[in-house]
Formats: sequence, structure tokens, C-alpha cells
Amino acid sequence: MPLTAYSISHPGELDVEQTLHRLSARFGQPYTSVGAIPEAWRAYLRDDLQCPSCFVTGAEVVRSATKMGNASRQAFFRFTTPGHRPHCDFGSPETANTVPENLVSLTESKSNLTRAVRALVCTGIEQGVFSQRSIRDMREWFFNTKVESLFVVELDPRLYPWLTALQNNASLSTGALPAGVLLTPEIAAWPQFDWRAEAARRVMERYPQYEANMKVIRDQRIFIFGPAGKRAEALTQRFQGRSVFDPTVLSDEYDKTCALANFISRNYAPLKAAKADSGTASVLAFSALLLFIRGWDVGKAISNFVKIVAAVGSANQDLGNVMGLNPFHDYEAWKILKQLQSLNIAVPENTDIEAERRVMEGALRKQFGASPMPI
Repeated sequence: MPLTAYSISHPGELDVEQTLHRLSARFGQPYTSVGAIPEAWRAYLRDDLQCPSCFVTGAEVVRSATKMGNASRQAFFRFTTPGHRPHCDFGSPETANTVPENLVSLTESKSNLTRAVRALVCTGIEQGVFSQRSIRDMREWFFNTKVESLFVVELDPRLYPWLTALQNNASLSTGALPAGVLLTPEIAAWPQFDWRAEAARRVMERYPQYEANMKVIRDQRIFIFGPAGKRAEALTQRFQGRSVFDPTVLSDEYDKTCALANFISRNYAPLKAAKADSGTASVLAFSALLLFIRGWDVGKAISNFVKIVAAVGSANQDLGNVMGLNPFHDYEAWKILKQLQSLNIAVPENTDIEAERRVMEGALRKQFGASPMPI
């Protein structure tokens, strides 16, 4: 249930208020409120407006709402007949009156960063480098790519904390006896003997596949323990059992977009001043658009960028009332999830490695008559 919709008759994207004011001029009738839309207007909207993600028609207007005198919900569009296509970004009640994570709203320009990107988009439209139709076509390309490249999230979400716990336990075991050396009463009686390390080593012996699994993870450059890995863990839990887009089919486009975004953010003063980088969503969205319209040719995209920059400053800012697409939102996290799932690593029922190590340490101390574990 999007905040904006794409008009077929007047190619462009508008919110509810902008749409109704345009209809007022078209039909020669004053616009009073969302609740008083003439039936002729409603019929026109059902035929003319498209969902900005899956491009079905059948739009209805949902009025804004207030709570205790304050606006609690902005007016938005609902597409009920025939309804959103499967996997549409706006197909869930959760997306009502919100902007999905992979879309970038340029309607509001409250930050220096958003203003800078909005100015580039407005200038690009005014200079004829691209149009709101181009932006719409890019979203349709992405939607079709998405629905043709789905996989079901079946990865056990316990894999992430389990491997992290095993990694920490392996680090603890570095002060243990070498493999094959027996723990004797004489060694156990040594006051400085590291019981925790010895217990950690013995726990690791229970998981002989750990090193092999970690070698594959390292060889495939799966950065499970970084920020993207934490995000992948959250996505695994959130989308368990659901069909999701496989972003790895766009690896070439992703690399080119990151390269262009890095060039733009480092060479355009307003973005440098706003501390943008190649991972900034609005910069990625703008870069992807430049590449999309030029067949993903980085050189041609940079030429268009230079043309836009030379003209920045005089464009009509209303041209930026559009929803940009960042097709690579959470790309690295989804890539990690997909890679880990392909490894088919079995997770045991008991994944509490810390508790397992403490039980092992307690048993060793008891076996050799050592002092109990410190609390």
C-alpha cells in the first residue's frame, strides 16, 4: 500500500494530494478532501495509476488519519482489484503508509545528503538524461528479475550463534595441552594449569567438522562474523520458510554500481560534504539508475553524471517527487545467507557451547581432585 503511484497518462509518480490536485484541474472540479472524491475520479484512478513496485492497476485512495489531533497516517494508495502481484514490495499490510527498505524516497529533502541526490535526479530529468518513466522501468526490470530469481530460506538460524560460539571456544583452547598429550595428575596439580583452555580443547574434539566448515567459509570469503553476517542472521530469522530474491544473480551489476557510487561520492562536492559513501542507499539508487539507462556501461554512466553535474542548480525540484530504487539493499547479507545455506552445515540440538565447556571443565576438575571452578 504505497504512498505514491505511477500515472500512465501523465508519466510520473505522485502522492495522493498531488494526484487529486491534478485531477481537479483535469475535470474542472474543486478538490475538497480525500473523503469526497467523485466517482468519475475514482474510476479514472483505477485505470490510470500503477503500483510503483509490481505495476498492477486498480488503485483506490485511502484517506489520512489523525490520532489525538496529530497526523498518524498519511494518505496512501491501495491496490485491491486484482491486487498486488506476489512478492510486491507493497503487498503486505506491514508496508502500508511506509517506504520499503529497498526504496529511497526523494520527495522529502530534510538532509544535505537527500537534497544533493534529489538535485541530481531533478537535473537528470530536466536535462533528458533519464525520466520518471526510466525510473519506473528500472523498478519493473528489478521486479521481474526478482520474481524469476527466488529461493526459499531454509538455513537454520542457530547456525550463526553456534559457529560464533565455536570460534570463541577455539580461541580459548589455544593454551590447552597439545593434541595427543594426556592430562596427568602431575600436570593437573600445577597451580597455573589452564583448566578452561583444556576443557575448550576437548569440546572442540566433539565437533571434528568445525575446521573443515570454517575452511570452506574462509575460502568462499563468507564474512559471517562481520556486520553483514549479523544482518544475515536477522534476515534468516525474519524470512524463515519464505521465498526471497536471490541477489547474487546481479553480482555484475552490483559490482558496477558500487564502483560508480564510490566514484560519485568521492568526486561530487555536495556528497563529500554530506559524508556519503559507496554504501549510501540514495547514492546506490542514483548510480544504479545511471547504469540501467546506459546498459550497465560504467563509462557511459559517468559521462551522463558529468553532464548532470554541469547543469545542477536550476532544475525544477518538483521533478524529484519520485521513489528511487536501491536494488542492492542488504546485498551482502543476502549473499552470505545464500552461501551458507548452500553449504548444508548440520546444526546439533545443543548449541550452547559455553555451557558445554563449563560442564567439561567441572568434570575434569572433579576427576583430578582439583579445586572447584570459580564462580
